[in-house]
Amino acid sequence: MKTKSQVLAVLVVFLVAFSVVASGCIGGGGGGTSSSQSQTSTTTSSSQTQTSTTTTTSTQTKLTPKILEMGKVYVIETDKSVIIVGPKGENPTAQIPSGVKTIKIQYEVDTENTPDVKTLMEQGQGFGAIDPAFFRDEHVDALVIAARRETNPEIRTEIFKALYMLGNKLVPEVILGQNKQLRVYWEWVKGRYYHPTLAERYDLLSEDPNAPSVKIGIKDYKNDPDTYVIATIGWPESFDPAMTYETFGWEVWHEIGDTLVTYWKENTETISPDLAVAWAHNKDGTEWYFLIRGGVKAYDPWNDKTYPIDATDVAFTFLRVERLGHSVSWMVDSFMDVNNSQAMTEEEFNNYLKDHPLVAEYNGQVKEIHSVDELKQFFGYSGDTAGVFKLVLPNPYAPVLSILADPFLSVVPMEYLLGDKYQEALQASNNGHDPSAWWNYLQSGKDDPTHQLMHKKPVGTGPFYVKDYQENSYIVLEYNPHYWNATSNPGHKHVIYVINNDAQARINLFKTGTADNVAIPPEKMESVKGLELNGFHSVVKTDILQPILTFLVFNTQKEPFNNPKVRQALAYAIPYDQIRQLVYQGLLEPNYGPIPKPWPGYMEEGVIKYTYNINKAKQLLQEAGVDPSKYSIELIYNEGNAAREKIMTLIQNVWSQLGFQVTVNSYNWPTYLSKTEHGDYHVYVVGWVPDYLDSDNWVGPFLYGATEFKSLEVNVSG
Repeated sequence: MKTKSQVLAVLVVFLVAFSVVASGCIGGGGGGTSSSQSQTSTTTSSSQTQTSTTTTTSTQTKLTPKILEMGKVYVIETDKSVIIVGPKGENPTAQIPSGVKTIKIQYEVDTENTPDVKTLMEQGQGFGAIDPAFFRDEHVDALVIAARRETNPEIRTEIFKALYMLGNKLVPEVILGQNKQLRVYWEWVKGRYYHPTLAERYDLLSEDPNAPSVKIGIKDYKNDPDTYVIATIGWPESFDPAMTYETFGWEVWHEIGDTLVTYWKENTETISPDLAVAWAHNKDGTEWYFLIRGGVKAYDPWNDKTYPIDATDVAFTFLRVERLGHSVSWMVDSFMDVNNSQAMTEEEFNNYLKDHPLVAEYNGQVKEIHSVDELKQFFGYSGDTAGVFKLVLPNPYAPVLSILADPFLSVVPMEYLLGDKYQEALQASNNGHDPSAWWNYLQSGKDDPTHQLMHKKPVGTGPFYVKDYQENSYIVLEYNPHYWNATSNPGHKHVIYVINNDAQARINLFKTGTADNVAIPPEKMESVKGLELNGFHSVVKTDILQPILTFLVFNTQKEPFNNPKVRQALAYAIPYDQIRQLVYQGLLEPNYGPIPKPWPGYMEEGVIKYTYNINKAKQLLQEAGVDPSKYSIELIYNEGNAAREKIMTLIQNVWSQLGFQVTVNSYNWPTYLSKTEHGDYHVYVVGWVPDYLDSDNWVGPFLYGATEFKSLEVNVSG
């Protein structure tokens, strides 16, 4: 998920495996597949299970990580195995070490269904169906898909290591570093917590009753103990959850919406019920059934009206994400088959369970389920229900539940969005049994009428609703009286985002108590330390390494960035130490590939440790046969982000010394996203926060080039 500014995070690693599918892992966003990929075959030799057993009971041979071959076949040696990847019929020429685990991935490209890169640019699919650099390498893409199809966590980790090493070598993105947390707030705020993929819920935070009451300067709004005021930058990409793929939009929807499942506060290991009160899956992990909470209403504050939510709304929500086709839809396109998913009644589900028992897992317990009552009892739920949503996956995918907790899948009311077409659409789909019928009631892109409505007048089921907003100025959220889990005494009754792109102006808001929480660039950190107001002190926390990477993105479809040697040269021409110290005040740690430490796949051996080396950069440019004086480079960043402005200015100085004609420009956040998603750039800077908790959520978004495969086989030996 793209960041408009530094986003708070903490690092918790977990991997929970169950019978066939692993539930929960670690994560980011990007890399999509069309429905044809659901027929991709993935096979593993019978030696795979034996390999796993051997690994845990005997001493593993220690290898020297390095890339042995990069031609018709790629051969990558990690510390524990050798990975060979290439088209069917092609064999490596490199000498393969004997007596070690070998993971061989063979594939056949589906040329007919592989989208053209330029077409993906036109569709605005950068950081969506394709990686942000519009980089395509079929070997790399095969590794990404192999890791997604594989269910053995040990094999997946080895594939992730190979991808980390290749990302480092081919450098479609230059990793500037891995961020440390910077969080600034007044100590009167109580109960703060952190989750790596979800914002805090502001009704769960509270304030000391003696916190000051200060007029904000916007209408009659004031910051008091019942109001949480955030001084920040930027603007959400959209108020439509299906059309926003960045941290601000997701934060707002975590406050005003509900997903099927969620994480409770900082918990990263256990998925909690939200609009789904219970769930179960088949033994293959390709069909998931979610029992929907009864009595939930979506509140429309614009017309002071409510809409009851049931399984049909859930099915509509999922299909709508795919139909609108925004870059965020890659997670639905890749891992879900929404056309063959459906809404069911409890009676239909109960009858199905009689002959098709399912596996339910919750809080570390596993049970075979034969009835709806058994499922409810297993989850400890005795309330009303509103149907069942059947979610079909083309292939089992380990972190699917974590994806379902993402705010872009917040359930929206079908009746509100379709208006007078609602009953007709409901009938056409046979009450949600055939969601594919809804394609005719929706459009792709921003011209879709349901998007235009939700973009301007969002309606959700969450603890807050959008009461008031003025673009690029402020957003006011108010506690939702129709929230299904409403309390008479929430921690906050109002949340106000005050937007100001001037860092000092935001700091002044903080110093006067106008804001409880402030986003600031690291170089301003000292100015907010040791503050005191009405007996309260400021809090500045910098103690946690986040699973967030800050990086440059090359447009690999444009010269000279289409040459990997040029990209390596420019990676050596970056003043990393200056960026870390002058821009981030030490809150950026070195990292050289597309996985944060210590996630599975992160490597410190066998990679190029890019450091500032201007002579090496010149040498590589000469080897590439590139004359820098013939190229103009535009470096772009999102306006109001002082840290990124300084990064680009420092890089401009160095790249100009190489002979390139370099300019630096900024754009507002929505324009910035549009330009980068459509490939309308040379080089840009951005941050990546995980969408969901799995290493694939970095290597996929950073490296996947949208290649489709007719077949892909994984064979493990040794």
